[in-house]
Amino acid sequence: MAETHDFASFKKRIKPIMRAPISSRVYKNRYGWQVAEPVRNDFTLEEIWEIIRSGDIMALRELSRYFYRTNSEYRNNVDFLAHLPLYDTVIIPNFEEGKGSKTQITKAFYNACDFVDKLDVPNTFANITAEWIKNGVYFGILRMDGNKPTIQDLPLEFCRSRFKDFNNLNILEFNVLYFETFSDKEMKKEVIESFPEIV
Repeated sequence: MAETHDFASFKKRIKPIMRAPISSRVYKNRYGWQVAEPVRNDFTLEEIWEIIRSGDIMALRELSRYFYRTNSEYRNNVDFLAHLPLYDTVIIPNFEEGKGSKTQITKAFYNACDFVDKLDVPNTFANITAEWIKNGVYFGILRMDGNKPTIQDLPLEFCRSRFKDFNNLNILEFNVLYFETFSDKEMKKEVIESFPEIV
């Protein structure tokens, strides 16, 4: 006989860990807009098992984020796994005979090297991997800040990927209702301007 669990009061018990609206948790520092995470007393073992058994993705993410902030052993394990790959990058020129001069090919090669150097692949992708391990998924968009490439984090709650394009790459869907979570007009304007024009 399958084991059953009573989740009648589950949502009520995990309510203290659910985050407040973004607009009430956002603040700005020298790195740009940041979102404050909730602080809560430690979970009981029973609560942890119920969250895991429930399969509630949002609650699981909150639990993982909570322990990453408060439990050094959990944080060290996540960081260890995120930094385990070396993220070494190899750039190999690919050209066809008779297309492009030696000067053009050399310039394109150095531009590619410069792009990778400015992207800071080891640190950037270690941070992305850490976020992926904590949340189970990562959404970001590659954009240029002047002549420096950067990957902008996107809010998980407003992103999804259900389809692939003709090159078998995932298509990112972003819900623009994210901007409605900011009640302050000045803050909303600044957040909108921090996104690429395509959004």
